[in-house]
Amino acid sequence: MNSSKLKPLLSLGNKLIGLILFVICAIAIYNKVLQNENLNQYGADLKLQLTKIHWTAWLLMGCLLTLNYSIEAIKWKSVIAETNQFNIFQALRAVLVGQAFSFFTPARSGDYVGRTLFLAPGTKLKGITQMAWASYAQLLMTICFGSIALFWNLPFLPWLKWVAPWGAVLAIFLFLYNQSFKGWLSKLNHLQISSGLKWKLIGLAFARYLVYLMQYNWAAQMLSIPVDWLDLSTAIMALLFFLSMIPAISLTDLVIRGQLFLLLMAPFYHNDIMLIALTTLIWMVNFLIPSILGAILLLGFRLKR
Repeated sequence: MNSSKLKPLLSLGNKLIGLILFVICAIAIYNKVLQNENLNQYGADLKLQLTKIHWTAWLLMGCLLTLNYSIEAIKWKSVIAETNQFNIFQALRAVLVGQAFSFFTPARSGDYVGRTLFLAPGTKLKGITQMAWASYAQLLMTICFGSIALFWNLPFLPWLKWVAPWGAVLAIFLFLYNQSFKGWLSKLNHLQISSGLKWKLIGLAFARYLVYLMQYNWAAQMLSIPVDWLDLSTAIMALLFFLSMIPAISLTDLVIRGQLFLLLMAPFYHNDIMLIALTTLIWMVNFLIPSILGAILLLGFRLKR
């Protein structure tokens, strides 16, 4: 089949998969949460807990948000340094605008479009390739830590705990493979990046992954969710692993994220309303707020043009 015809079909397929998962998870959450006989009590507990949160707790959450996207900006700045010289604020602006674009696209693919707006003419295609390496490094952390979490404690699909580690090994090999291709694959050689830059991306991706874990754990503390940090972190690592495999847009991602988290936390905690509140809080901090900021920055960028 012609590639020009295949791409729209793949895009449609991804959207359909995301929509189907959204509907399934929405129904599951409705049956599990909204029809819960303790719903009123759980709702009252949540309102009471929100009123107890001190402003310094929100300030720390804001600092973690800033750290999260600053690390991503450094990753972006590092991979495009060969063709575009950005300072940290310019890189951060591009990352936030990319987040605004990704908010309504499957698997956040619009992130590439948003960031390339700021690249110099003639370097945009190269920039997409360079960004792919940065995204791959982050995905590598998600797969590796997710594999550990699934092997350690997976409350469903027990066979998956043996499959995931092998996927992690393959992902690491493909990322670090740095030999020159031969034959018809030789065209891919100019897309490679240096081993030093790969290891730098791994380090930055690892740091950003730790920030994700800190955000979830801190949000759990804010909501007074009495779950051990190791159990919570294990559930979060598995959650991030599954979310990386689902081609959903950010709006439907919220519902899918909530249902997955309920399943993963079932052995440890049973207040579904509080768990939904936790995932919603992180979704707002990591996706909604940056998308709004990115949209504002994009408006300023277009007006200057």
